[in-house]
Amino acid sequence: MHTDEYEISIARELNHHQQVVKKIRAKLDERRQKFAMAYPEAAQAAAEGRLTITAKELAQWQDDIEALPVWEQRLEEYRKALAMMRISASRF
Repeated sequence: MHTDEYEISIARELNHHQQVVKKIRAKLDERRQKFAMAYPEAAQAAAEGRLTITAKELAQWQDDIEALPVWEQRLEEYRKALAMMRISASRF
């Protein structure tokens, strides 16, 4: 069953997930540029005392790395759901 309300809700979720993915990617890129290295190298450099970074910032970097694929998967699921809803709506 298709209703405009369902489509609107899914479109809102899709938009929200797009924004979150964009924000996480931007944070990851910002950190890579700021420290001129990817997370694994930064974690090792911090452990060896060659990089000044707070434990909190390092943990957030790791959290963002782990969160990104989860949000991307959800984003893809909402894309598929919206596409299916639009296909089913066009049949009526």
